[in-house]
Parts: sequence; structure tokens; C-alpha cells
Amino acid sequence: MYSRIIKLAIFIFLIPTIFGAGFGYALVNYLEIPDVKLLETYKPKSATRLYADDGTLFAEIFVEKRIPIPITQMPEHLKNAFIAIEDVRFYKHFGIDLRGIGRAIFRNLFSGQITEGASTITQQLARNLYLTRQKTIKRKIEEAILAVQIERTYSKEEILNMYLNLIYLGEGAYGVEAASYKYFHKQASELTLEESATLAAMTKSPSRLSPFKNIAKAKERRDLVLYKMYDAGFIDEKTYLMAVHKPIVLAPFKSYEKKTGHFTEYIKQVLEEYVDDPQDIYTKGFNVNTTLSLKMTEFAYEAIAKGIEGFKTRNPKKTDLPEVALIAIEIKTGEIKVMIGGKDFSLSPYNRAVQAKRQPGSAFKPIIYLSAIEHGFTPDDTLLDAPLSIRNPYTKSLWSPRNYKNEYHGNVTVRKALELSLNTATVRLLEMTGVDNVIGLARRLNINSNFEPNLSLALGTTEVIPLELANAYATFARGGVYIDPVPIKKLSTIEGELIYEYEPLDKRVISDEHAYMLVDIMKGVIKNGTARAASRLPFYLAGKTGTTNDLKDAWFVGFSPNLLCLVWVGYDKGENLGGRESGSTTALPIWIDFMSKALPLYPNEDFAQPEKEEFNP
Repeated sequence: MYSRIIKLAIFIFLIPTIFGAGFGYALVNYLEIPDVKLLETYKPKSATRLYADDGTLFAEIFVEKRIPIPITQMPEHLKNAFIAIEDVRFYKHFGIDLRGIGRAIFRNLFSGQITEGASTITQQLARNLYLTRQKTIKRKIEEAILAVQIERTYSKEEILNMYLNLIYLGEGAYGVEAASYKYFHKQASELTLEESATLAAMTKSPSRLSPFKNIAKAKERRDLVLYKMYDAGFIDEKTYLMAVHKPIVLAPFKSYEKKTGHFTEYIKQVLEEYVDDPQDIYTKGFNVNTTLSLKMTEFAYEAIAKGIEGFKTRNPKKTDLPEVALIAIEIKTGEIKVMIGGKDFSLSPYNRAVQAKRQPGSAFKPIIYLSAIEHGFTPDDTLLDAPLSIRNPYTKSLWSPRNYKNEYHGNVTVRKALELSLNTATVRLLEMTGVDNVIGLARRLNINSNFEPNLSLALGTTEVIPLELANAYATFARGGVYIDPVPIKKLSTIEGELIYEYEPLDKRVISDEHAYMLVDIMKGVIKNGTARAASRLPFYLAGKTGTTNDLKDAWFVGFSPNLLCLVWVGYDKGENLGGRESGSTTALPIWIDFMSKALPLYPNEDFAQPEKEEFNP
């Protein structure tokens, strides 16, 4: 369809040339082509407003003031970076790149899907004149004609100048000068080659490719820009090779939002799925009804502050304090009530709740035990908890997993093995259950990690994203029914036109009976096991602690029938937390403090015991 639109746009554009100027002017008038002079006065529109679950406006996503500069103040490598990645034939076409269109049509037809577009810089500039980005034949024709009119009215340098002053480059920055200040605290004229390529790299997806949020992806895309510059002859091989080996060095990040900052940034990324152009989030004045609870978020920050103080008391010699991620999900709806990706957003906008991958340690064990239950094990079956050595058939080396504190209990029930988080018993259970079965179950629970198919899985050595682990536990809590995490309930335009409204979509991925059996064991973790400190709370609760063997990550994930909370504590660079900073010592107190205030907002009810049912995963 898209290739047919391109062909039709070119054909109709050529009609005026064939039949004369009179017909051409009539066609232009019929299509209501706007005045190209509007490009010089184009300004972004309204801010997007984010509302909490109680209707309170808690954040606005808006456009910062642009700082227009003449193209003479832009270094050559800055201009070339954008040309290389967006329109390498910019100086050779007349507004529409027929060769580029042909190449895109061929590749799209060859691949059977739309894999490549052919919009020139001039067409992108023309697009900024429109209030909407409707993908209609009429709009594509208007865009093509307007692009040619722009080329006839302005020089290439003037077009490039307007484009580089209008282009959206993430974090509310429009134009290269504003973006230079935002990311590097310098003028565009002072940008290095690598910094220029970093800015050009963000045109594809400004929110997702912001180096403030994902430095690895930003560098990958930046290096692609540098390669395109080398391929186009803008830089030589030596310069290219030197540039790609340099890291991205950013200026300190500041935000007006602190306590809701991580959630706001997450919402920006989610919104990109519902708008035609990422910059619309900043310019079109959307109203976004989110699932965020401001009251619970306040509870969470209070709990984190107390938890960090407790850590300082236990480790008085440590000057560098660990980071904390906390997620709260409403079980029955899947709504994200709290998302905190670090202890201070203004100091670090990196969202550890959704971007970090960390080893879950023993917090992964419930998935192993659930798989065992699916394959016939019961809570009362017996496992051996004793020292264990396994020889790698390839390296011939011995692997000897140990229990925490090197304590062993001999023959124990499956229930007790999980309650006390016994490593050697769990390794034996994993071996009997089958590694592939456990990985398959994790996939069913939508944990998208790169699992290594070996027995170290029993110790939680495969890194996971905290939000994915939290949602897996939420699936246990709701009796085996999976619901995608819900951050947005409704999205509408400033005029009130509904764009998106959440409709519940659930899928049974675990037998209700098996899920209940696991939850019943996990209730024992709090009553009799590693999370006994939480048993003082007067609520029906289940959960699991998590501690990596090297004490780099401390977790607790626990839930009632109505609310789940995940807490992770650790260092970004993986330093040892020190002492005996386990999940029960470090993460659990934060969880208890938060849940003691949040749980009274819900009914105090027990987990419902299911009826017998048939289920085929």
C-alpha cells in the first residue's frame, strides 16, 4: 500500500508538468497546499498532561524553548551527520528523491513488508506544516508537492538550516542548539564529531534512543551514523575508527519532576506506540490518564529513605550508597501503581525498574518450583538438602553450589526447601524437573531473558528485568492468569477525541490449581521462612526473598491477593553490598514499610482456593 501511495504521489505531481502551469496551479489550489513561508514561523503546540489514578495532574510533557541559530554557526560535521543518516542524496534531489523511492520500493517489495521509507529532509520539513500526520494519499501528494515548492523557494542551505532548527531531538529539545545544551551543556558550534553523531542518531526514536535513558542503544545508533558518514565520504576511515571507540559523555541531567520522574519517562516511551510521530507527545497536547498512585508513590519514597538509612547504619564506612528500584502492581487489574527506578530521579534518570537486567538470585526459585508442581511434585514430596558437586562434561571442572551460611538440613519437603531457600535442594529439584521445562515456563510468564540452559538457573544467575519478574509473580497471585502491565488507562487529544482506552486482555498461562499450590508454599516463606519479619503485618501475604551468591543484588517480591510490590537494592556497577546484606536484610524492610501503608487501601482477604479444572499450557 505504501509503495502504491509513493507511485501515485509521483504520478500526480508530474501531471502539472505535463499539462501546463494552469492545471498545476488548479491542482495545488484543490489540494490546499499551505504557504511554504509557514516554515519560518512554525511553533510547537500544547503540552501533554499526565493524570494520576485519582485525576490529579502530576506532570506535563512540554516543549522547551527553541534556540534558532544560523547554519553558519553549525559545524560541517553536524550537518553531515544528519544528512548521512536521514537523506544522503540531499544535495542531489529536487525535494523528492526518485532514486531513493525506487530503492525503497524494491526493498519493500523484496522483503514483503515496509522496511524502508524514502522521505527526504525537505519532505520531513514539509511535514512540520501539518497538524496531523494522517497516512492518506492526499497527504502524501501534498507533502510531495510542498517539498518541491520548498526547494524552488529556498536554497539547500536554507532548507537544511530550517530543518536543523525544527527537528525534535528528545528530552523536550527542538533544534540542534537546544539539544546541544540539553545533552552536552555547550553550543552547537562547539560539538565534536561524536556529539554531532549522537544528536543525529536520535531522529529515529527520540525517547527510546535518548542517551540519558539507554546509553548502550544510543551509542549503537551513534556508531551507525558515523559509519554512514564514512560510507558517504564525509569522514575518512581513520577518523571513523577513532570516533566509534569514544564513549558518549553527557552533561548532568536535571528534571523538574523527582518522585514521578521515572514513571513519566516510562510513559513517554509507551506513548510512542500510540502516536504517529514521537514529537507529537510534546506538541499535540494529549491528555493521559495513567494508573499511577501518588499516595503509594509517597509511601514508597518514605520506605526507600528509611531503607537507605538502615543500610548506612549497618555499613557506616560506606560512602557510596546503593540504588533502589520499587514496583507496585495491582493484582486484579495489572495496573502499575508505583514505578521508582532509582532513589533520586534528579540525580539519575536511568530507570532500573524497566531498563536494568540483574540476577534475581533466589527470587527466581518460585518458577522452578512451579515447573516441578506442573510435572507432578507436591509440597510434601521430599528433597535432599546436602552438599553437592556437579562435574561439567565439557570443562571437567566441578561446580559445588552452597546454601546460605553453609547450613544443610538433610531430607526436607518441597515446601520447606522453598521456605528456607535451600540452594542444593533446589538444584536437585531443577535437575529432576528439567532445565528446558523451567525455561519454557519462564517464557510463558513473559520473562524475556537470555537463559543459559544449565543447573545454575537454580541460583538465579540469569539476569532479568525487574518489571518482568514482578509481573510473573502477579500472575501467580491472580491464579495463573497473565495480564500485561498497565500504565495508561486512557489517551485523548486536547479536544477530547479518544485515541486509546485500555481494555482488559488476559490469558491463562498456568493452571489455577498449580498457581494456588505455589502461592500456598510462598505464604510459608513469610510465616516460617526467610521473610518471617513480614509476618507481623496483619494481612494474607506470600512472597520470596532473593540474594545473589556474591551479595550484589538483594530482592524481595511479595503480594497479597490485591497488591504486589517488588524491591531491588544494588549498585549499578555490580559492587558487593557488603556484610550480610541479603534480600531479607536489605530489601524486605523497605517492602514491609511500604506495604504496611499501602495494603490498608485494599480489602484484607485471603487467596481464593480454586476448583478443579482442565488446563493445557
